Amino acid sequence: MVHMSDSEKGRPPDRVRLKDVAEAAGLSLTTVSRAFSRPGRVSERTVRYVHQVANELGYIPDPIAPVEEKRQLRSVIAVLVANLDNPVFVDMIHGMDTRLAEYGFVTNVVDFQEDPVREIEVAERLAPFVDAVVFASPRTSSTSIRKIAQVVPTVVVDRVVRGVPSIVVDDRAATADAMRHLSRLGHGKVTYLAGPDGSWQDGYRWNSLHLAGRRIGMATRRVAGESFLREGGRRAVGEFLRNPTTAVIAYDDLMAIGFMEGLSSRGYAIPDRCSVIGFDGIVQGAEYTPQLSTIAIDYRDLGNVAARCLISRLLHIGESAGPVVRMPAEFITRASTAPVSHR
Repeated sequence: MVHMSDSEKGRPPDRVRLKDVAEAAGLSLTTVSRAFSRPGRVSERTVRYVHQVANELGYIPDPIAPVEEKRQLRSVIAVLVANLDNPVFVDMIHGMDTRLAEYGFVTNVVDFQEDPVREIEVAERLAPFVDAVVFASPRTSSTSIRKIAQVVPTVVVDRVVRGVPSIVVDDRAATADAMRHLSRLGHGKVTYLAGPDGSWQDGYRWNSLHLAGRRIGMATRRVAGESFLREGGRRAVGEFLRNPTTAVIAYDDLMAIGFMEGLSSRGYAIPDRCSVIGFDGIVQGAEYTPQLSTIAIDYRDLGNVAARCLISRLLHIGESAGPVVRMPAEFITRASTAPVSHR
């Protein structure tokens, strides 16, 4: 428990002041003050330690405190995710939380369930009360995101928004690897099962796939689904069977798994009659039978990079990232792809 001196009467006895943080941390008041107001003038290790101690004590800014105390952060980051039913967002948040916790930050996660109206409404309501906002696979307009960025530091993941720090996966090389793999197996045409409306990532993946196909002479077509994730894959089977191809690449692994379930229920053997590839590299794909070939992405690392970008902006420590950070992807071959059957 922190004890206040008699000279501090006139304010709540349990109010934690900057000097209490300094005493608990065993550091000078000047060093602690700089850790909050001018973190670039002390070491990153010291900044991290001071924020941890302050968070443990429950230190909050005093509205009539001197400037160095007024600049104390709330230590809360709002994270808006498209759909927590997709495990990639859980991995992303875990990577973000792990890094942010080192500096005393916590995340307030909101699942906007693919609804762009709800997404921006929540962002507008939270922006004045948090230190930063993270848009993870946003569905709202770039203009709306830029307006939020004028109010509070903002980072976008899985989409490029001009004028706002953005972190995306550059899966073009991995997608080209997947297309070449299918070509070597004798496949001449690939169907792409599209993702959700308004998804920047869906358009990026389709363009990468289509361009890779043109370069190697492989035809591509796009099938728009009523929904995505596992159920979306099952529902896409009917449209696919109107003009089937020997290979399919789905917007994500969950959609690919649902598609394989739907095909199998209609007597299609996988991969004998249709080779299937997904995106993301989730655990469920490796555990499914047949194991799913995938264009894998390290979403925990993606979250970690987003956190580092926030720390750099909020605490002015570490290297500043460029306007767009591009992360790699990797094509992993498993049992869901095979040579074309000529039976």
